[in-house]
Amino acid sequence: MIVQTLIVAFVVSYVGSIPPGTINVSVMQLAILNKRRAAVFFALAASAVEFIYAGITVQFHIFLNNNEVISDYFKIITSLALIVLGFWNIFSKSTSSSVKVDTKLTGRHGFARGLILGFLNPMTIPFWLAITTYLENDEWINVDEYGFWMYLVGLSLGTFCLLLTVNAAGKQFTKIADNTFLVHKVPGLMLFGLGIYFLLKLVV
Repeated sequence: MIVQTLIVAFVVSYVGSIPPGTINVSVMQLAILNKRRAAVFFALAASAVEFIYAGITVQFHIFLNNNEVISDYFKIITSLALIVLGFWNIFSKSTSSSVKVDTKLTGRHGFARGLILGFLNPMTIPFWLAITTYLENDEWINVDEYGFWMYLVGLSLGTFCLLLTVNAAGKQFTKIADNTFLVHKVPGLMLFGLGIYFLLKLVV
């Protein structure tokens, strides 16, 4: 189960990091400017922040699960959050060109910039809270004891590897980042479907 938790966390994080945002578009633009070393440091810092935010998320998730009264209501809130996130993605029109980033970075300066932008992106907390609740309730993951650390490692590695992929792809990533159907509609439909499925499980 521990290995499964690591693999599931990695895959979900990798796929979940594809939609264009400040983090992955920054890495893409640095790669295009041949500042790949700065992009790697940037990706490392952003992944480290992801580890911290994921830890906060899972601890909050565990707290909710240990309080049955709160947990029952939160499962409903989680289902609705997934549906809202799904709608938001479906109707979103953001592309790589709509994300403004600072690309005047060299070497390890990218690490500091990655930390700053990572910490300025707390919206990952409600997203991972909803996803974590869904995954554990359907027994895809186990966040008890060692599973907790494997889950955090999986999420961080997934983010880091996606950013390394973006760095390697460079300008080619724009073909994906500017495809609103692929990066918004498909994930949006998946999140919407998960929310409906989760909600039906609670009421049936």
